[in-house]
Amino acid sequence: MKKQINESGYTLIESIMYIGIICMLGISIVSLINTMLDKYRMSRITQQIKDLQKNIDFRFSAAENYKLLSNSDPSLLIEERIIPGDMISDNDLYHAYNGEVEITSNMDDSAYDITFYDLPYTTCVELAMIDWVNGHNSHLLHIKVNDTYFTWQGKNAQKLPMLYSQAIETCQMDNENEITWRFQ
Repeated sequence: MKKQINESGYTLIESIMYIGIICMLGISIVSLINTMLDKYRMSRITQQIKDLQKNIDFRFSAAENYKLLSNSDPSLLIEERIIPGDMISDNDLYHAYNGEVEITSNMDDSAYDITFYDLPYTTCVELAMIDWVNGHNSHLLHIKVNDTYFTWQGKNAQKLPMLYSQAIETCQMDNENEITWRFQ
């Protein structure tokens, strides 16, 4: 009489199937983490521009003179904690997507510009459409997305508030978008 040997284990096909399921789960988890990180960055960069505008207005609007704003020497802005701490790296300014940030006053020092460089497409669209109206007023004079100006009034510029269709047309599909906000 022969004894039957009871073999247990997985066949090659079952093993490949289990490995495939584990790989798909891993890819899904990585994708979920990337999506959550991107949503965090989007939220953070939106808050950064709003905080900058609010802090600069609070500090300089009484004098209505923004000549002390200079990206070449942001030490005053850093010392007075006008710039959010997560935007500062070795006295240089960066937004949540690690692009440079530039803050300058205009020629007559009655307004200032905040420029965010190297923005991804979806971030560009989102930031371009921020509603800067508070009540019936806005400190925003105009916004420049890449090379297109949007303003509240004027013949040669697009009108604010920016429409979604305008934002998706103006922002470029690469990660090199640039937005400049001019406030007074």
